[in-house]
Amino acid sequence: MTYIYDIRPSNRANKRYKITMTDGKTFHFGLKNGSTYIDHQDEGKRNNYIARHMANKSEYALIMNLIPSPALFSYAILWGESTKLEDNVKNLNKLFLKKYGTEKIKYITI
Repeated sequence: MTYIYDIRPSNRANKRYKITMTDGKTFHFGLKNGSTYIDHQDEGKRNNYIARHMANKSEYALIMNLIPSPALFSYAILWGESTKLEDNVKNLNKLFLKKYGTEKIKYITI
């Protein structure tokens, strides 16, 4: 089973975070200077973000099928249910656990 093993600031220009999965794959996501739900805690902006991105068929498929991708990570971590990055990572790892198996998930500390 694959899950998020590490999250840290991205070393790519204009990207905010880099995720490393347990299978070694990495993903860079989020705008470096962007403002997201974990920054402003504005429910209205969060709802608008979700509506915009769920209207995009390719992003919708990635998100709803829990396919590791920048679209999924932005949606679930930067615009997730919590205003805390670590809580959103834990919540996404729990969804991966439900979908992909029973392997014990190591929760990371950011």
